[in-house]
Amino acid sequence: MTLKINKIGIFGKPNNKNLIRIIEKVFCVVKNNNPQIKIFVEESTAKSCDIKDSSIISGIKVNIQTINILKDSIDLAIVLGGDGTLLGIARQVASSGVKVLGINQGKLGFTTDLDVGALDKSLGSLIQGEGIIEKRDMFDVSVMRKSDKSKKTSAIFNAPAFNDAVVSRGAISHMVELDVFINSIYLQTIRGDGLIVCTPTGSTAYALSVHGPILHPKLEALTLVPLAPQALSSRPIVLPIDVETKIIIKNGRGTALHCDMQTIAELQDNDIILIKRSKFPVFLLHPKNYDYFSVLRRKLNWGSNPIRAGLPDPKLPD
Repeated sequence: MTLKINKIGIFGKPNNKNLIRIIEKVFCVVKNNNPQIKIFVEESTAKSCDIKDSSIISGIKVNIQTINILKDSIDLAIVLGGDGTLLGIARQVASSGVKVLGINQGKLGFTTDLDVGALDKSLGSLIQGEGIIEKRDMFDVSVMRKSDKSKKTSAIFNAPAFNDAVVSRGAISHMVELDVFINSIYLQTIRGDGLIVCTPTGSTAYALSVHGPILHPKLEALTLVPLAPQALSSRPIVLPIDVETKIIIKNGRGTALHCDMQTIAELQDNDIILIKRSKFPVFLLHPKNYDYFSVLRRKLNWGSNPIRAGLPDPKLPD
């Protein structure tokens, strides 16, 4: 589909001082493909790279703004970093419907599509409005706690999660006990190291390392993946994305809740963790030749048989 881009925001990994050359490259590609686009650099990114407001890069004026202002004014967020950097920016701009594009500066890069060495071709076509826009679901996560004084239950923590919400025992030595309810119906009690609740995007993150299933991002689903459960029969389960998941902490004082491994809440016994589908999805912008299965093959080394090294992918027979 064609995406009309008038304003772009550039966001980098926090405190990374080595992004100036990539930023200059982005400015150059924009100038060569659509010089009418206005480019902003996020404030902390500009500070890390010693970029001044109203300075000139590749003949284009630099505009510096905070992310709170940019999220309501730009059409496209270009993120320079790895999956973690993209997760953090995507969560903050999702409510405004800003499209998000990643230039990989990390390791795996499941969500950061572009490589620095091919920006002229790959980013150029996207700047011209060619690409694939993909909707990815997020969670809204809350921790509900009853006050000792008023006996009323209220939220003491709220955060979005693009990848996952993880309840883990942290530094405590004993197992945590969790009662899990789906749409207020009891599912099971998990005794172990914790529980991962992940989106399809998060199915290739922490959940994958503990043998959770990979969910295609077009599936409207979530996965519950127990962490080192005591009961061997406690298995991952895939559920519709629009269910409401409640997790009650029964024997786990000192455990923690992590959202995308970036925001943390300390938990107490009888806390209720509420996880539901966010009304604000993330919109990722991919190159027009984007292929999710190709991403899996490259990132997970599928089909790494040396016999096929250097050969093109097999084709279906006519």
